[in-house]
Amino acid sequence: MDIARLFASSGFLFVYSGLLIFLTVVAIVRNQISINAEAEASRGIIKLVDAAHHLDGSGKVAQLLLLNESTGARILTHAACRADDLGEHKVWRNPSSAAARATASYLGVMAAVPAGRHSVEGLRPARTMLEDEYRRLHRGLSGFGDFIIRVALLGTFMGLIAALTIASANIGAEQGTAEAQSAHMRDFIQVLLATAANKFWISAVGVGCALIVQIYRSTSEKAQHIARLGDAFDHALTDPAIAAAWCPPDLGSMSQQEAELHLMKEAIFARIQKLDLSPLSEAIAETAAAIKANAKGGLLSFGPAPSRRSGE
Repeated sequence: MDIARLFASSGFLFVYSGLLIFLTVVAIVRNQISINAEAEASRGIIKLVDAAHHLDGSGKVAQLLLLNESTGARILTHAACRADDLGEHKVWRNPSSAAARATASYLGVMAAVPAGRHSVEGLRPARTMLEDEYRRLHRGLSGFGDFIIRVALLGTFMGLIAALTIASANIGAEQGTAEAQSAHMRDFIQVLLATAANKFWISAVGVGCALIVQIYRSTSEKAQHIARLGDAFDHALTDPAIAAAWCPPDLGSMSQQEAELHLMKEAIFARIQKLDLSPLSEAIAETAAAIKANAKGGLLSFGPAPSRRSGE
């Protein structure tokens, strides 16, 4: 009964409403910090893209390698990227930034299709691809409005249940005369209705917090930094020198499947060339020596020599 009185009190209304407001403020502040970090990551990537305009051919390739490494992309269709990927003890980043991961996804597509076919394949504008991938990775406050409303409804029902619990315990209490009993019931019902009305203010506060979050999202999460990043990539790929350095060469009359197979074979051959085959070569040399030694005796045998029986 003490817990019921606590939930039915006016203090519970103020404390619970304050909790809803506090959660909303914390969510908005954290989301704003995240957006600022994403914008900073986008500015860093844009600097790498823009710097490629003023470099020579090798410098443009070096910028692609920097993009590949800073975003955690694993580009294997470019010769320089394959060589960089196969470097000793290469450690690839897994950035927490949604902007960097969206860029890595775009880089994989961009570097797999010749620049001349980007528009044909529907890969431009880059802004569209990056925005779609960024919104998929950076959820922000999506779902928070529903969460805060559900928490508010929980508080409202807790207060109503407490008020009804107190009512059920006192509604049949004897108050002497019929007039006194009627006056008691009238006063009690008035208090019960006032308590129930107060608890609905919790739901009203929750709905208000959800509206504030929705307004904030509509104004702050337009992903302008991703739009600028996409524009930077589109502007870079209009430069033939950058397109030649960042995208694979057009393989002419090859079909898309044949081109992809050709690029895959190149990537596999590059990996095979980097393999350390010395242990295999040593094993082959030892086997050849054993075969040669056994061949002199007219008998070929492999493995350990069989043990002689004691009776032989």
